[in-house]
Amino acid sequence: MFRNGLSRANWPNYSSYADRVRELHVTKTARGGRIELDPNTLVHASAVANSQIGSGALLPKARTLEFDFQQAPGPVLLLHLISPAVRHIIITIPGRFHEAASVVFSTLAAMSCSVKLERFDVTILNDGSRASTSKQGPQSILETNIAKFVASQSGLQRLRIHPIDSLSSLKQAIGPLRHLRALELAFKTSTSNSPLQDIITSLGSCIDLEKLHIQGPLNLGRQNFSVIQPLLSCARLTNLDLSWLGSITLNAANVEEMGKAWTKLESLRFSLVGDKMPVDLLINFAASFSPSLQSLTIPLDVSTVERISPITTYVPSHDLKRLFTGSSLQESHIQPFAELLGAIFRPGFCIISSNGTGGQRGSREPSSSYDRLSSLLSLIWRVQNLTRHKVQNELGACDRA
Repeated sequence: MFRNGLSRANWPNYSSYADRVRELHVTKTARGGRIELDPNTLVHASAVANSQIGSGALLPKARTLEFDFQQAPGPVLLLHLISPAVRHIIITIPGRFHEAASVVFSTLAAMSCSVKLERFDVTILNDGSRASTSKQGPQSILETNIAKFVASQSGLQRLRIHPIDSLSSLKQAIGPLRHLRALELAFKTSTSNSPLQDIITSLGSCIDLEKLHIQGPLNLGRQNFSVIQPLLSCARLTNLDLSWLGSITLNAANVEEMGKAWTKLESLRFSLVGDKMPVDLLINFAASFSPSLQSLTIPLDVSTVERISPITTYVPSHDLKRLFTGSSLQESHIQPFAELLGAIFRPGFCIISSNGTGGQRGSREPSSSYDRLSSLLSLIWRVQNLTRHKVQNELGACDRA
């Protein structure tokens, strides 16, 4: 479409097409069902339209804009396309465009009243072309201006930034995002506990938050339960990854408090590196989070399993089906651990020794000990089932007599 540029005679035709476009994707490869335009065409259109930001956008009704600026001519193109109709921006910024993109996001932050995003996905590349991670370097300035733009989007529901050099530029941006439902961040440099705590404190005001996933250099320090307490106000959480915080010390009362706050939680992940948690906390997780929790990643201290008394209290019905643990199993631990799991869980439950991220493809190493554990667990469930049927038959016979 208009691959040879636009003359004034072509402009009416372009306008008729532009009003129909709802999504624009300028990326390396075309994907089915989406409109792909030659970025050079848009440059020609920009020159002809001489549009003003927001009011004379080239695609006035487009709701989704996606740019991989490894392919497109430059971030300034975004200013000619964005309009009040846009709700979702997906953008990849290579190193050579950090300075230009910084100017673009500074401009967009200044015109926040004209932009009402619901979703924002940005990938910042460092390809070595003038990209700098120093405090006054192009990438640092870019991150600061992206944070200012994010802060201006109070209606933002989903935010993804990969990667960012530090969390400090975002800690003040997250506070105004009261409607945020999903946050995915990746940060590259180690940071102190202060920015981590600031981020969590800010997220505590995002009461609509459903998904939180943050990646970065592992914090090797030990955290208390207090570090995650601000998140207890996020009652709509369904997917929560706390592994980026490192080792967290919990007790039964803490687990019960989390279960009462996060009644919709389906997946919960702690770091498998560092201090282990008491294995009997599994009982508290199963009882406190029932019936919604389906997947749990937790570092267990299996060495104490032989000292746990038989479970005599009622464990409520629950849907916890997948347990990811980094624990190694000694031969002496297998039977008592299987007996504990058999008392808490029901057939269909699966214990996996990987970290639950998908990167290990459900690895069950060391396979021999975990295979024996699974076999023994299946046997325990069969015995439980036979015993249950036997008791039911005897009760039925008594009733008939």
